[in-house]
Amino acid sequence: MLKHRRKQEKKHRTGEIPVGSFSDIAFLLIIYFLVATTLIKVKSITADLPTGEKQTQAQIDKTPVVNLRGADIYFSDKKVTIENLNERLAALNLAEQPANKRVIMFESTSNASYQAYFHVLAAISSNGGVVALVEEEK
Repeated sequence: MLKHRRKQEKKHRTGEIPVGSFSDIAFLLIIYFLVATTLIKVKSITADLPTGEKQTQAQIDKTPVVNLRGADIYFSDKKVTIENLNERLAALNLAEQPANKRVIMFESTSNASYQAYFHVLAAISSNGGVVALVEEEK
């Protein structure tokens, strides 16, 4: 009789996986990730790049230059902090200038940190400047 029951149990098994609770598990996971996720607004830079036209030497001499050497920031060959750079760029009223007068030349050394590089680009961009990146010729 015991053998007879085991045969009946085997016949009733269909081999299907019970999936009735999968929707409940998926719903709970969605709720968990909504609660556990932090939403951070990423600070970005909107930069207008110059046209790439060659400038005369007189235009280059008048163009403000920002140098980033390691962690030090230089504006027109004077060491400044990021706050001072913002003040000096704000004093230039770049947003009200014509497009060719809004260009700020930006030079950076290879040992400059990304954070300092980002802060300088953000300062130039937020004050209405157009960034002109200076590359070394090889």
